[in-house]
Amino acid sequence: MQKHIKTLFVSFLLIVLVSSCKNEGSIQTYFVEHQELPNFTVIDLSPKMIDISNVEFTEEQKKTYNSLEKINFLGYRVKEDNLEAYNKELENVQKIFKNGKYDELMEFKTDGIRFRINTEGTDDVVDEILVLASTEDKGFGVVRVLGDNMRPENMVKLIDDLQKADVDKNQLKGIIDFFK
Repeated sequence: MQKHIKTLFVSFLLIVLVSSCKNEGSIQTYFVEHQELPNFTVIDLSPKMIDISNVEFTEEQKKTYNSLEKINFLGYRVKEDNLEAYNKELENVQKIFKNGKYDELMEFKTDGIRFRINTEGTDDVVDEILVLASTEDKGFGVVRVLGDNMRPENMVKLIDDLQKADVDKNQLKGIIDFFK
């Protein structure tokens, strides 16, 4: 009897372990599974690597900037010979963005680039911000911003101020060049 209980307990633990490790539908899993595949570009950087010495931050902006931990970029370049594969990959990423794990913040189109911004966290603080940018002629890119208790409204202001600031754009050259 005790042997059956042990077997049942071990089986239950294995089922829980396997089902919890099966993290389908997450951007993190998508990044890991696709980062080494052809036509994909991966860039990982720490926000601390970006020289912001010329940027004047308010105390709130400093706090927001310091809440950033990591930025990941995964891009897929579309070419004439991979259009079908591109459409399939874009559809897969869009499904991940639409699953219940992520909250849609906004969706818009500008200069021929379609953007979708999602978050993971609560209404007040988020731990992950996802940006999907796609164009029909260049490809798509996913930016994954990880942090600790980031405030979306402060992130928008920080990004706006960083765009106006004297930040060396060469530090983000790989991501910027992807959509040129």
